Amino acid sequence: MVASEHTRVTDNTKLNDLTVGELKTLIREIVEEVIQDAVFQLEQQLPDPDEGLEFKPEIAERLQKFIQEKPRGIPAEQVMKELGLDE
Repeated sequence: MVASEHTRVTDNTKLNDLTVGELKTLIREIVEEVIQDAVFQLEQQLPDPDEGLEFKPEIAERLQKFIQEKPRGIPAEQVMKELGLDE
């Protein structure tokens, strides 16, 4: 876990070696990690409301058609030309 660009915080780092800013960053990272883990655990316990349901044939067909017809993106050369970066 990195508390700042200058100091690498490890399991062996002493708290009195940290600046207030580094400590705040460390606490913020820990809290964020704990919240993300708690949300993940809650999501795993929720039932899937769509479990056992099937697509209606017309929806499945529309989805297949969309996937086949959807453009894959714009080539980088075209974007560069449109932005005037092709020089």
